[in-house]
Amino acid sequence: MLNRRQALGGAVGAAAMAGGAGPALAQSADGALRRLLDGMVQRGASGAERAAALAAFPDLHRLSANARLDYDAVLQASKIEAAFARRFPFGAGPGAPYAVTTRAGSWLKAADAIKASGNAPLTLARKLDAETDRVRADAADHGVVPPAFVIDKVLAGLTAAAGAAPADLAGALARQGEALASLRAKAGSGAGLGRFSWGREYYALVLKQNLGTAIDPEEAHRRGLAAVQTFGARAARLLDQRGIAAGPLGDRFAALARDPRWLYADDETGRDRLVADMNVWLDKAKARLPKSFAATPSGTLTARISRMSRADEAAARQGYRDAPSFDGRRTGIYYVDLADIRRRPSWTLPSVVHHEAVPGHMLQIPLEEGAGAHPLRARLACPGFLEGWAIYAEQLADEEGAFQDDPLAELGYLQWMLFRAGRLVVDTGLHVKGWTRQRAEAWFARVQGPPPVFAPIAQDVERAAIGPGGVAGQGLAWLEIVRIREAARRRPDFDPRSFHADLLLPGTLPFATQWRRLLA
Repeated sequence: MLNRRQALGGAVGAAAMAGGAGPALAQSADGALRRLLDGMVQRGASGAERAAALAAFPDLHRLSANARLDYDAVLQASKIEAAFARRFPFGAGPGAPYAVTTRAGSWLKAADAIKASGNAPLTLARKLDAETDRVRADAADHGVVPPAFVIDKVLAGLTAAAGAAPADLAGALARQGEALASLRAKAGSGAGLGRFSWGREYYALVLKQNLGTAIDPEEAHRRGLAAVQTFGARAARLLDQRGIAAGPLGDRFAALARDPRWLYADDETGRDRLVADMNVWLDKAKARLPKSFAATPSGTLTARISRMSRADEAAARQGYRDAPSFDGRRTGIYYVDLADIRRRPSWTLPSVVHHEAVPGHMLQIPLEEGAGAHPLRARLACPGFLEGWAIYAEQLADEEGAFQDDPLAELGYLQWMLFRAGRLVVDTGLHVKGWTRQRAEAWFARVQGPPPVFAPIAQDVERAAIGPGGVAGQGLAWLEIVRIREAARRRPDFDPRSFHADLLLPGTLPFATQWRRLLA
C-alpha cells in the first residue's frame, strides 16, 4: 500500500530537493501561493484576473516542485480561459457557447421554484429575464443562435413550465420562449459550430482547454476514426466467431444484446447476482494492480460495487460513486444503475468495473487527493483527464489479460471502447466536419448498436452539439495517455509501474506539461 509520503516522493520530491529550497523557505512560498489560489476560488476570479495575479507572484523561484506544478498549471489554464473571454464574450462561459439550452439556463429550475415558498418564483423570473437579454444580445452582437432542434426542445420545456407557474414566473418563461422562437429561423439546419465564421477557432480553443495542449481539430477527428476502426475490426472478428456475421457492427451487437442467456432476471435475485458478478471482476482487477502499479493507495483497495437504494432504483438514477479517500478511512463504492436490468447484458459489466472502480476512478481520485495538488489545479488543468484516465484504465485491463479467457467480456469491452471513441468522432464530426444531427445519430448506431450506457444515442449527440469539445476532450485525453506511453515505451528502461506513477502521483496536469515531464 502507498502512504502519503511515498505519493509525494519520487520524482516530485527529488525535484524539490534539487531546486535547493530549504523546507521553511519552500513552505513560506508554498503557503503564499496556496493562499493566493484559495482567494481566487473564494472570489470567483476570472481567467484574466487569475493570470494577472499569478504573473505578479513574487516568490516563484522559491516554490517547491509540487507547488510549482500548481502555479504553472493554473496559469496556463487561466490564460486559455482569458483568451475565451476576449475572443468569445458570449454564452454561459468557456466551452458553453449558448446561454440557454436543454442543459443550461434558469428555466430548468422552474419546477423547484414553483414548489418553493416565498420569493423563489420572483427571483427566478428575474434570472430568466437576464438570460433572455443575454440570448438576444449574443444573437445580435455575435450571431450566436443554438441549433434549431435545441430551440424546439427548450420551447416545449418553457411552455410546459409556464402552464404551472405563477404570473411573474410564467411571464418570464413566456418572454424567453418568444426570444428563442424569434431566432429559430436564423439557426439553420446544422448542429455544430461550423455554422459560424468563428466556429473552428472556438472549437480548437475548447479542445486546448480540455487537454491542456493544442491539437488540430481535423487531427482529433482522425484519431477518433482510427480508434473506431481498430476496435471495430477486433469486435467484428469475435462476432464472426460467434456466428453473428450479418449486417453493420451495431446490428450485430444488438443481436448479441438480445440473447436471453446473458441477461439477468428483473427481480431482487437478479440484481444481487449482477452486483456479486461485478465484485468478482473487481477482486480480479485488484489482484492485477501490481502488474502496472508499484503501490496502491489504501482507499483503492476498499472499492466495492453496490446496489443503489430501492428509492434510487425506482427513480432510475444513473450510476454514481462515493470515491475512496487516499488513506482508506472513506471507502469507495460504485452504485450501479439497475433500473432497467434487462438492458444490462452480463458481458457489458466487466469494463464498467475497470472504468468506475479499479484501475479507473477509484485509483486515480485517491491518488489525486494524496498528491496534495491545489483543487483549482485539479479542476482547471486538464478537465478531460479524469474520464480519459478511466477510459485508459479499461484499455489497460485488457492489455493485462483481463479478457484472455472470456471472449464475451472482451466483446463488452470493445463495445465500450467503440462508445468512447464514437463520442469523440461524433463531437468532432458535428463541429469540424459539418455533420447533421441525423447523420451523427445514424453513424453512432451503426458503430456501437444499443448504447452500453442508459442514455439514447440522440441524447449523446445533443450533448455534443451544445457542449462542444467536452466528450471529445475525454476521448482525446485517453488517446493522449496512450500516445505518451508508447513514446516512453521506446526507451530501454521503460517500466509501466514507473510510468503510471510519474503520470498520476503529481496530480492532474496539462498534457503539454505531461509530455515534457515524462519524456524529458
